Amino acid sequence: MKAKRHYIWANIKLVSTIVPIVLVMIIIYFMLVRQEILTLSREKLALESQYYAEKISAWIDSVLSEVTIYKDIIERLGLENEAVYEMLETSVDVHEAYPYGLYMGDDLGNYFDASGWVPEEDYVVAERDWYQEGLTHSQPAFGEPYVDAMTDGTCVSVTSRLHTSPGVTVLSADVYLDYAAHLTDAITYDKIEHAFFVTQKERLIVASSDALLTGTVLSADNDSILYQNISGILDAGQTGQTEVLGDESVYFININTIPNTDWYFITCMNRNEVLKDLWRIEFPMLVIAIIASILLFFLTSLFSKEMSTIRTKARMDPLTKLLNREAFEDLVRMSIAERPDQGILMIMDMDNFKLINDQLGHPVGDQVLREFASILENYFNRNKDIVGRLGGDEFAVFTGRDISVAETNGMLKKFISVVHQNFDSKYPDQKLSTSIGVSRTADSDTYELLYQSADKALYNAKWNGKDQFWMQ
Repeated sequence: MKAKRHYIWANIKLVSTIVPIVLVMIIIYFMLVRQEILTLSREKLALESQYYAEKISAWIDSVLSEVTIYKDIIERLGLENEAVYEMLETSVDVHEAYPYGLYMGDDLGNYFDASGWVPEEDYVVAERDWYQEGLTHSQPAFGEPYVDAMTDGTCVSVTSRLHTSPGVTVLSADVYLDYAAHLTDAITYDKIEHAFFVTQKERLIVASSDALLTGTVLSADNDSILYQNISGILDAGQTGQTEVLGDESVYFININTIPNTDWYFITCMNRNEVLKDLWRIEFPMLVIAIIASILLFFLTSLFSKEMSTIRTKARMDPLTKLLNREAFEDLVRMSIAERPDQGILMIMDMDNFKLINDQLGHPVGDQVLREFASILENYFNRNKDIVGRLGGDEFAVFTGRDISVAETNGMLKKFISVVHQNFDSKYPDQKLSTSIGVSRTADSDTYELLYQSADKALYNAKWNGKDQFWMQ
């Protein structure tokens, strides 16, 4: 039972040493993987944001290029040429961005709309926002977006002053931002949770992956913590990528400026969403680590038991299961080193054992040796008693404690009596007994001297009639 407990504690110590190391390695691995995933996700956010910013920029360029072509033709032909108006009428439904085509007006009150729309009599061209804005542009340019009252969608006027006469004329087109809304939807398909375009001055959200936000103003008064913090970033004039606290977790925010406009393109990635898939990997790995730790415990337990069995067999006399000579000597030397003045060595021979082998055979002789070994183990069974077989019918016992001469005499007399009780009735004709030589560690400081002294005492015990003990 004591050996079993020793094995269990040894296994627990081994596993408790290895498992923390393995767990620390797993944790470090997970931390590195997490960091790598976050780094790659941020790079993905930056690359995709740049890609979609370039797409909206290309779309804007295409709109401006087409309007510029119309502008150049009008200026070349002149407003007096009827072909100009026929050409303007072809602009309707030519480009999905401005389906109602182009229109123009001057400070003299003249107005032409390719869609056929006719303004009311109180409509003053020179007072319209698109006209005032166009006066500042020598080439077609995007103005400030607004919410169209007829469609409830966001649109922006592309305007330019025409170099014509007699009046000061502005060419314009109402560009609807459905394409920008489409891009915000497209980019939010994986991990990127929010995307929107917002103007730099008025902070009007002109297109958003959340349709409810389109046409609203981004400010510090927004209900969303995420949008409040984004507003603060824009107030600081910061672009590029940064981290902010959102409503649910930390967000990675990417801000791009759009050329030829005063727009920002803003994308938001939820950090928790990025790591969500990793947890699906981490959890099974943690379960595997726990199972591996349990298996490790049982395997090390089995291995240590097997090794212990091998070591025990290597130190055990195969016939009697006592310590063999080498193991006995090692343990006695250790005891002498720990307690040099305590203990006695007893070497004992079985008297008349040869008669057992000669008269009853070696199998019976082996059985007698096993019985004698059992008597030794049962009699000398205290904590510091060491029992071994030195070879043949020679056995040895070392009692590694302080024991007086009188106590030794009483102990050995009783032992000799026990031997007779076990063998006299079984083997009456062979008259089995034991002779014992005794030496004290106080008189010998090494095992070799102790053994020589006890061996000499055994010789005296046999010489003086056997069946007795002799102290040197």
